[in-house]
Amino acid sequence: MAENSQVGLHQSKSGAAFMSVGILVIALAIAVYVQHSQKQVLKQILSGHAEWTKVKLVSSTQKLLSDLNSMSERWVSSQTEQDWRLNAKDFLTRTYGVNHFGWVDSDFKVQWSEPESHNEKQMLSQITKDDQVMTKLVKAREMGNAEISKPYTIDQNKVVYLFQPVGSDESFNGFYVGQVQVDEFIDDILGDPETVGFYTKAYSKKEVVFANGPDLSDDSHLEYFEVNMDSDEDGWLFKVYPTSNSLNLIITSLPYFIAVAGAIIAFLFMLTLRSKQKAKNESYKLANEISEKEKIQFELEYLANHDTLTHLPNRHYITNFIESRVKHSKTSSQKFTVLFIDLDHFKDINDTLGHAVGDEMLKKLPILFNRVFRHDDIIARMGGDEFIVYLPGEMSTDDVTKLVERFLKSLEYPIEIGEHLIRLTGSVGVAFYPQHGANVTELLSHADAALYRAKDEGRNTFAIYDSEIEQIAKDRINLISKLHNAHEQNEFEMYFQPRYDLAGGHIIGAEALIRWHSPDNRIIHPAEFIDLLEETSLIIPVSWQMLTRCCQQFSKLLEQQPDLFLSFNVSAKQLEHPDFLINLQKVLLKTQFPANNLELELTEQTLIQNVENSRFILDKLKEMGISIAIDDFGTGYSSLSYLKNFQVNILKIDKSFIQDIDSDNDDLELVKTMIAMGKNLKITTVAEGVENESQLNLLKVEACDQVQGYYFKKALRFYDFYQLVTE
Repeated sequence: MAENSQVGLHQSKSGAAFMSVGILVIALAIAVYVQHSQKQVLKQILSGHAEWTKVKLVSSTQKLLSDLNSMSERWVSSQTEQDWRLNAKDFLTRTYGVNHFGWVDSDFKVQWSEPESHNEKQMLSQITKDDQVMTKLVKAREMGNAEISKPYTIDQNKVVYLFQPVGSDESFNGFYVGQVQVDEFIDDILGDPETVGFYTKAYSKKEVVFANGPDLSDDSHLEYFEVNMDSDEDGWLFKVYPTSNSLNLIITSLPYFIAVAGAIIAFLFMLTLRSKQKAKNESYKLANEISEKEKIQFELEYLANHDTLTHLPNRHYITNFIESRVKHSKTSSQKFTVLFIDLDHFKDINDTLGHAVGDEMLKKLPILFNRVFRHDDIIARMGGDEFIVYLPGEMSTDDVTKLVERFLKSLEYPIEIGEHLIRLTGSVGVAFYPQHGANVTELLSHADAALYRAKDEGRNTFAIYDSEIEQIAKDRINLISKLHNAHEQNEFEMYFQPRYDLAGGHIIGAEALIRWHSPDNRIIHPAEFIDLLEETSLIIPVSWQMLTRCCQQFSKLLEQQPDLFLSFNVSAKQLEHPDFLINLQKVLLKTQFPANNLELELTEQTLIQNVENSRFILDKLKEMGISIAIDDFGTGYSSLSYLKNFQVNILKIDKSFIQDIDSDNDDLELVKTMIAMGKNLKITTVAEGVENESQLNLLKVEACDQVQGYYFKKALRFYDFYQLVTE
């Protein structure tokens, strides 16, 4: 019985030992598994951080290369060293980690560097003379891509050089070269490793080029990836490993605790499984979310605040910025100035040369702005050809005047866009804070009103806001509204001023002159509204409407006197419109008006705005049988060269020369010269504004061909003109 008892006890102990050993073995097994799981979790997190690091490095390097490429695209072969240095300083200021900037010409010679340093130029010259480097640069030139050099050691700092080709093919002008301090550049991207939780080392081949952590040991937890940003195979190897704090958070003493606390092994095992799966999912999800959110956030923020064409801040950004400055200024009493800039006649570039040329022109404008305005000034594109410039600090009227005049002067230099050489002018409105507005809406509105005053004063100038400008702006807006309504309600009417053959004294035709029959029964002359019709481009639909009506009316006269001609004024906007010839043919076809009885009057200024386009259209008009008259001759360029090159039939001598020929000998001599020139070129001469018999007799003596003016008749409504002709 005792033996059985001992046997049972032994068996019980053996069983307990076996169970204890079993529990211990299970606990140890679970501990080993937990330790392995922690390493897997660490590996997942390392992988996620490595991917995040790679995305940050690649996106930042691509942005730097993109900025460098933008600099190369703004290269103008004729730009001065001073302009180049201003652009280089601006690039260095806004690009952290790039401490030197240079230009290597197409012969691989270092021309300029910023800051100007003999050692830097010497170092760059040695690098570009290296056969391997030169081979890569030749390839980069052919491909049109940037080349990243191998690392160099300068003053114990690792640097690389970014070579960006400037131009291509025949227009190749060398390379822009940016010296990148590897430590500064990567540190700025990755941040403090103790905050981020991970160290990073970078190798070029076997050389360490960057390290923000301690030396690696054989048992270090690592993740590898390679980055190569150019066309060669010299990529960099990056190793990412955790800081001691991060490592301690992941590799814990949990396995040892499991081994000791065997009673709760099952629970910890399940917990570990769940922890492993959750950590794996969260790590993967976190890495993806960080990468995607940062990318999307950056893109959305950039698109929301920048113009996609010029990359300048947009309307949304500048209005919010000025609003914030207003709020800040209320407590700090700071002052600032707002410039509202509009490019004169920029729409004509789009209409005549195409929107592609206009867009290329807008892309070049930031270069012009940076030549004039300070680094602290903020330049934004409001839309179209309108720009806002924010000038911080208090500025006197004299200071603003000098600055704006320098800006307008900078626009005078021609800009080459493809085969076109384009000159710009601009108009500028100025408003001071807080004198001219207590909020952003008032400031921009008042600067805009000042801008229109500058336009009214002839453009290519500026105006500073005052109360008179505000009233003028309101009157202008009101008049524009009335003009649109006048067009819609057919309030415009054509009057006809007879033209006479001077030798025979009979009517040979008439000039059609627009009048505005306002709702209050006033007859308004074009001097009061024609400029606004031009500015708003209403002149185009109104002119076609009036020409159609004139042709329809005049056709009735031609049934009785088929030799009469209709003379109609054409504006520059109408002539330069791509559909001018098509619309003219439609009018003649619709009204069945004979082209031989139509005369189109153009000013000298209209013809020379686009010489090639004008010559082409005038040739087509001659083929159609339409006559061309130069209106207001003598007040514009009066160049014999354009009379020779253009198909001109008639010269209309401006009335400003005619009105004093009976009292001013100089005017008489000028008129004689114009008439003689017309006869020599076999061009009919017409004297405008004849008002008395003395003027008429002098014109007869000089054998002027035709005349018109108040001495004969004022402009008549069609019914009255019809009666005059038929009687």
